[in-house]
Amino acid sequence: MTKRGVYPAAIGVVLLGLTVWFLSQFQISIQYEGVPSPVDPPPVQDEPSPPAAANPTPAASPPTAAPTTTPIAAPATPTAPQRAIAQAGALRVSNQTDHPVRVALLSRQAKTRNADGSESYGEPIHWDFAPQEGSTKGLLLALPEGEADLRVQAGDVITAFAQDGSRRYWGPYVVGETVAPVWNATSQEWELVLSK
Repeated sequence: MTKRGVYPAAIGVVLLGLTVWFLSQFQISIQYEGVPSPVDPPPVQDEPSPPAAANPTPAASPPTAAPTTTPIAAPATPTAPQRAIAQAGALRVSNQTDHPVRVALLSRQAKTRNADGSESYGEPIHWDFAPQEGSTKGLLLALPEGEADLRVQAGDVITAFAQDGSRRYWGPYVVGETVAPVWNATSQEWELVLSK
């Protein structure tokens, strides 16, 4: 293998190592506070009412026009993080970018406790995607031949990075705790969409 072929793999190993180290050093906590409205309505001002003796019949107030807003297209993925979904299911990935991408999974099932009490993940599993591969329906990920079906569950860590030297990366995502991947209850799958 030439030195040029080793370089992208070395970058991937270094990025993955940094991701694991980062996750082991800090505890990530995301709290959902609600999504603010894209357009705040104008404040309503109360008009002083005239004294009861001066105006015995109530006057009809002029109708106020509702504020006009421009509809905003819904994002492809939810903007609010999910609340620790415990379902285990398959993983479907859609690469909607123009980059060749490597998706890496650190499974919680492979996590072990070291002699000093710290935890470490086992070997990560990875898949490579060509630009726009699986961009419409996504691709259902599988383990190498002869192994059990791939099942991801809450706490598993997924990260993705471009392999074209652009230094783009996505994640790390913690299954069931971050915005992505999204749980699809109908198909019983976790769905991860990588976009620009």
